[in-house]
Amino acid sequence: MTQKAEKKPHILSLMLLSAFAAMGALLMTPGLPDISKYFSVSTGSAQFIVSSFLLGYSLGQLLYGPIANRFGRKPALYAGIAIATLGSIFSILSSPIESFSLLIFGRFLEALGASAGLVISFTIINDFYTAEQARKMTALLTIGFAIVPGAAVAIGGILTQLINWQSCFYFLLAYGLTLLIPCQRLPETILNRDHTALHYKYLTKNYWKILLNRKLIGYALCSGFSSAIIYVFGSEGPFIGMNTLGFSPSIYGMLGLTPFIGTFLGSLLVVYLSKTPPLQVLKFGFFLELIASLTMFLLFFFQIVSIWSLLIPMGIICIGHPILSGTALSLSMNQTHDKANGSAIMNFVGLAMPVIMTFLLGALQIKAAFVMPTIFLISLLLMFIIYLLFLRKDEP
Repeated sequence: MTQKAEKKPHILSLMLLSAFAAMGALLMTPGLPDISKYFSVSTGSAQFIVSSFLLGYSLGQLLYGPIANRFGRKPALYAGIAIATLGSIFSILSSPIESFSLLIFGRFLEALGASAGLVISFTIINDFYTAEQARKMTALLTIGFAIVPGAAVAIGGILTQLINWQSCFYFLLAYGLTLLIPCQRLPETILNRDHTALHYKYLTKNYWKILLNRKLIGYALCSGFSSAIIYVFGSEGPFIGMNTLGFSPSIYGMLGLTPFIGTFLGSLLVVYLSKTPPLQVLKFGFFLELIASLTMFLLFFFQIVSIWSLLIPMGIICIGHPILSGTALSLSMNQTHDKANGSAIMNFVGLAMPVIMTFLLGALQIKAAFVMPTIFLISLLLMFIIYLLFLRKDEP
């Protein structure tokens, strides 16, 4: 189905595109307390703004694999940018007409479009590179996840403080349109399009076959539970930082950038560990996240809530995240030859976990700070169970 393009994909373009949805998910999080007040909704309801985005992000993964196989990788990206643009416009309009429901819908649509960046980036990498090269390129791709989420929190805090929370959505609109430039520079890595890719029977058969791939799903779930920790922090962290600790949006935004320095360091470590047996790398990332999550839980449970007890453990978690998640995603993609649909299912399954965990956080409606690290520990427990059920047999 695929054929290697002569032009090498530019890694910076892939970083920007794959991080599109991460920017959208986290940019407006410093504005969540202000959004809650503006629409007169509870903290839990305001957090559904993140959950609705992650739901669209997750469901969008299923759309772009078949579209990319039928029409090409780049047309799928252009379609995603168009949908995200429409979602940003709806999010902007929610303020003047004072419709919280329109904001939720706009966020969902924005994510549905932005999700194309992640699916197609993984697909292009696995189209072009060998399995060993793809693992290294996936590790490099996580550097984009290291830079963009931290930058998103910082930019969102500054915009909210200096202008208002609505300005975050104007920024996202401009960001999405700017991505047309790196998209245009990418090569088309599928030269033989599959005209049956969107046929219902063919599509369900392919997806069902991939869903039955225990190893692909198992590694995707491990990555997903690790990502859930990052998004739960993005959703709840602003309320702890601003409502409990009393920081302004701009100060919290700058402070919220610091844990993601850990993501950058973890991304570099993944590249360094690229020749280490991947399951050992996976375990190393898991134990970093576990130790930091348990430390934060104990500190918060005993009412030791400070900027240090929030950000230092989170920084360690952010080191572990790219080590665990990047390795798991690479191992997951190695389990199938159908890279486009494999990427779609892998990312759908992985992103379903942040949806579930952020929804659980919002539904609990508990204001105690220790609830956040509790969700972290639940995610890690479920990850360990998945490892025992699906992946332990992979050990040498």
